[in-house]
Amino acid sequence: MPCLLLIGAALCLPGARAVAAIAWSLGIEDIQGDGWHAQGITVSLAEQSVDRIAVAIHVDQFDLPDGYGTLRGLKLECPAAQRDESGWVCAEGRLAMQDSPLQGQDAPWHASYDVQGGIRIVVPRLALGEGGIGLELTASNGTWTAQLRPDRAAVADLAGVSPSVALPRDWGIKGRVSGQVALEGMLSEIASARADLTLERLDYASPDGTQAAEKVRISTKLNARVERGQWYFDAQLAWPDGALYSEPLYVDAAKGPLEATAVGNWDAARQRLVIDSWAVRLADTVAVFGTGRFVGPDLALEDLTVAVQSDHAGRLYQRVLQPFMIGSAADDMSVTGRVGMALHFDDKGVEQAGLELNALAFEDHQGRFSLDQADGSVAWDRSKEVPVSRVAVKGASLYRIPTGPFGVHARFAGERIYLVEPVVVPLLAGEVGLDSFELTGALMSGGQLRWEASASVRGVSLEQLTETLAWPPFGGTVAGQLRNMRYVDQQFTIGGGLQLAAFGGEIQVNGLSIQDPFGSVPILNAAATLRGLNLEALTQTFSFGRIEGRINGDVDNIQLVGWQPDRFDLHLYTPDEDDSRHRISQRAVQNLTELGSGVPAGLSTTVLTVFNDFRYDRIDIKIELQGNTAELDGLARPDGGYYLVKGAGLPRIDVIGRNRSVAWKDLLKRLQQIQVEGAQIR
Repeated sequence: MPCLLLIGAALCLPGARAVAAIAWSLGIEDIQGDGWHAQGITVSLAEQSVDRIAVAIHVDQFDLPDGYGTLRGLKLECPAAQRDESGWVCAEGRLAMQDSPLQGQDAPWHASYDVQGGIRIVVPRLALGEGGIGLELTASNGTWTAQLRPDRAAVADLAGVSPSVALPRDWGIKGRVSGQVALEGMLSEIASARADLTLERLDYASPDGTQAAEKVRISTKLNARVERGQWYFDAQLAWPDGALYSEPLYVDAAKGPLEATAVGNWDAARQRLVIDSWAVRLADTVAVFGTGRFVGPDLALEDLTVAVQSDHAGRLYQRVLQPFMIGSAADDMSVTGRVGMALHFDDKGVEQAGLELNALAFEDHQGRFSLDQADGSVAWDRSKEVPVSRVAVKGASLYRIPTGPFGVHARFAGERIYLVEPVVVPLLAGEVGLDSFELTGALMSGGQLRWEASASVRGVSLEQLTETLAWPPFGGTVAGQLRNMRYVDQQFTIGGGLQLAAFGGEIQVNGLSIQDPFGSVPILNAAATLRGLNLEALTQTFSFGRIEGRINGDVDNIQLVGWQPDRFDLHLYTPDEDDSRHRISQRAVQNLTELGSGVPAGLSTTVLTVFNDFRYDRIDIKIELQGNTAELDGLARPDGGYYLVKGAGLPRIDVIGRNRSVAWKDLLKRLQQIQVEGAQIR
């Protein structure tokens, strides 16, 4: 504006006759205004003809307002200003600067001044690196307009002009801006602003590799105006090309462009920003929209509504959610269906939330879990009662174990989630009931995630279970109770133990805990006791061979790492009080011998073929696993070795082990590929 006023003063000359044969100059040593300061100013005029004069304005130094920098050696010259009926016109002026925030300049300009006091100055192109920027200023009757037209101006060069914009110097930022910015105002006040800009071929990469962009193109449009002291704005952004990475998120516009809009107002006096509506749309993936209100010098959140809608949950997972789940159990899934979510925030955080599921399904590619289809709605409020949330599930699976359809009726209130009624899940010809469940600490900031539950198992088929898990087939069913289950600090425990009825006896699991159960390497610890199991029921499902009688077992120090055995102490033995029939088939004798030594007994095979089964006194098998090594043992023998099976009666047969130590992988092979060979007869 100061230069504009000087030009106006120079062009506001008296009539042609009055300037005949006149040449004059004006020198101003120092002048300053609101935020600006000029020194060494010279304004000169020289007559060329009756209606033509030469005008020159020289400024040694001009400090711009608001820290925008300094102009040095400014020369604004018009060698032939022409007077016509409407006023004065400079058709071929010259602008030169030794130094400026843009760079040194030498550019043409033209201007006009009419008899009503209107001024217009146009600089078609100022140099800005390899690009440029055009400037047009007009003023009339106290109002003014300014237009800036960047033409392939480098982003880094433009940012260098503004002291409020600081780009990282070591990111190698490239990109060019073209378009137009138009401002209108009165005196020193801006009344409206319009912008239509395009950023092309934006490229950058942070040294640490966490931020990058490649060939990004973004178009923005802004319309803003002042009414009664408030700015009202309408903004649009389109991102049709290029790829952006901000760890861990990677978005490629080629897979679906992004669009964003915002409408609202800004009250500077009250320090209040109101967004009447805003929306972000990632094509064929997700739409996010809402309203917002922010107050104070830091624009602290006062009220915010966010609604999310995706008709393509699979694309939403792949493009947006999956990068944030790397390292978790949900980082490798197939997802289908539709989801919707609504959130309301106040100055204390999330106040309300809602979730809609429509045919949502997902499957873990590692086979750990899946959800066939889920439909329903979930509602939550921080401080008031909300309707019961209901979700119907067509089916699911956990570690390839499938379920039938089931429903969940629960209430989400404050920091609690709890079941309104038990969840009954059909499972392997039986059912598993989640009798109670309560979770806290997941829905409000600062809370510690924990949950407690109890469950029951009724009539679950062991045959179907072992077939599904590709285990040796078992017969019968499982029933039991799981009491006082807890999850705290990523650790799952069963305080009351796990009680099962199976194989005509009882199985009790104690001290069960799983650290990081849904992580990539869960760690399970437990101990178990087996009492009075029917060996005939247990062994008839194996190719191992038939054994009659009862057996007890103690399994201590169980540890599975990534669901693979890492440590346990196993002791299987015949109960002292067992008075049932003790018989063992020749096949079982041979296989127990293979388990204990792996060495065939040669001539014993002939004896074995004479009898189908044998009597035994007791069974005693000990396996202690530590890492990759298993130590084997049984009942001690005075002459070395150990009994796995101590015989009774005639013909007497003892199964004797010789090996004390064996590689765990070799022992697994023996269990998986047991053959009929080897026994020692006494």
